[in-house]
Amino acid sequence: MAELLQLDDDVEDAIWFTGRDWRDITWADWKEHYCSFYFFAPGAFAYYLPSILLLSAQNPNEDLLVADSLISQLDRTPNPEWWEETFVNRFFELNIEELALLKEWLLELCKHTTYMGVGISGSGPGDRFGRAYDTVNFIQQETERRMNRIEDAH
Repeated sequence: MAELLQLDDDVEDAIWFTGRDWRDITWADWKEHYCSFYFFAPGAFAYYLPSILLLSAQNPNEDLLVADSLISQLDRTPNPEWWEETFVNRFFELNIEELALLKEWLLELCKHTTYMGVGISGSGPGDRFGRAYDTVNFIQQETERRMNRIEDAH
């Protein structure tokens, strides 16, 4: 923070979450601070992710912009070499259980028209839920491979 000359509104929105329990975050909080999750450190992203998943799943017929943004983040090319470092750092920080929950959330939301639409990823237009699910599935498999290599090394 010391290097920043001026805080941007979105960064201030992310700072607003500091010290707040994810269980206390409301729909209105996410509505007011929807861009904040782009500026979370990987640990903060993992910590506040359940709030996004829970609130959007409880109200799947109402658009929660931060949930839509999360799906858009996951709607990407199947070539991980093209993934931005911030995306990789954020999503590879999640554990196997968190990734499994993220996949269940995508499967639940895709039943509703609220978040439907044609996504635009690096591989072209198509089914955003399918690509988002495939992205999470790839990350989960890669995380499991990494864990197995660590176990095998011991």
